[in-house]
Amino acid sequence: MRAFLSYQTEDRHVAAEVRSFLESIAVPAFMAHDDINVSHEWRDVILAEISQADIFIVILSARYLASYYCLQESGIAAFRGAMMTIIPLSIDGTIPPGFMAHVQSKAITPGHISNAVLFAGIAKYDRAFAIDSMITKFLTSRSWAAASSNLAILKPYLAGASDDVIREVLHAAAVNPEIAHSFDCRETLRDLLETHGAIIEEKDRDYLESVFN
Repeated sequence: MRAFLSYQTEDRHVAAEVRSFLESIAVPAFMAHDDINVSHEWRDVILAEISQADIFIVILSARYLASYYCLQESGIAAFRGAMMTIIPLSIDGTIPPGFMAHVQSKAITPGHISNAVLFAGIAKYDRAFAIDSMITKFLTSRSWAAASSNLAILKPYLAGASDDVIREVLHAAAVNPEIAHSFDCRETLRDLLETHGAIIEEKDRDYLESVFN
């Protein structure tokens, strides 16, 4: 899976914030300012990257709509239609232009972008990939707060999830103390242990039961 970030130059810092989360869940994200080498013809590179992208993320602003080149990128993405998922993120209330007006935008605040919003867009394109990648990120949580934040993103996707997915979530809690001892994770993990404890490894079950009881 690959993502293309379309933004006006002054909104580059917002695109970088989005890119940081995407790459944390193993989604390479193209940013023209960072990824086009000096010797390359930038128009050709951009066309190639859009044609290969699965996710097209638009950082919408009044500046974006005033940019001829940004609108060209959006037009190409809209032309690809069902072959990619388009995620418009608005930083100032700007709505998607006419050729992608059918796509609902999400309001974001630079510096405080909701990772759950970004994750939902990735999951729309490939739910299984998104969940697996998020579980990997959850597994490597380095603090109670990170564990809580990562599980909050995953939680809406756990209802009706396969046994394998639940097993992986509980295993992550069993091998990472930051997860198991996160107060905000405890209720969800305890519920999962109650409903799926029989399918996880005995050592994982014993450890989690000792923490939760």
